[in-house]
Amino acid sequence: MMAAKLIAVMATCPKLRVGTVVVKNKRIVASGFNGAPPGHPHCSEVGCLKFEEEGTSCRRVIHSEHNAILQDSANLAGGTLYTAYLPCIDCMKAIIGARIDEVVYEGEYESHKSRYKSSRDFAALSGIKLRQIPEVNIVNLLARYYEQHNEDKPSEALEF
Repeated sequence: MMAAKLIAVMATCPKLRVGTVVVKNKRIVASGFNGAPPGHPHCSEVGCLKFEEEGTSCRRVIHSEHNAILQDSANLAGGTLYTAYLPCIDCMKAIIGARIDEVVYEGEYESHKSRYKSSRDFAALSGIKLRQIPEVNIVNLLARYYEQHNEDKPSEALEF
């Protein structure tokens, strides 16, 4: 999950920065972040594309899950996908198509309860395991790692 959080920094939609990694045989085999399709302007350059009747969702971006799958969809079967939020129904369809076995996520959008039900139903029908974990605080984890491996240096030396 830490790798997914680092990749999220590259996202180009200011509405929400999300990263995704797919792990297979204990190796990261694909990654993605939310951003515009290749050759299109990014939200960070021209703003988000929203349709009033669809709420506040940005329609300019390809979601991080889908971008990760597009990297190597033919070789992700049996993998585990890590991302911050339970994938939307559209991303879940791509996950099913890539034959990913498990989705690990931290949370859900409060405003998308009905959409998540469909996503969960699709996952269950396809045998995909959904596993919610507590939020990973990458800054705290890195600080603890630094302190464990640099006992002779003060933790104030760690800068972010």
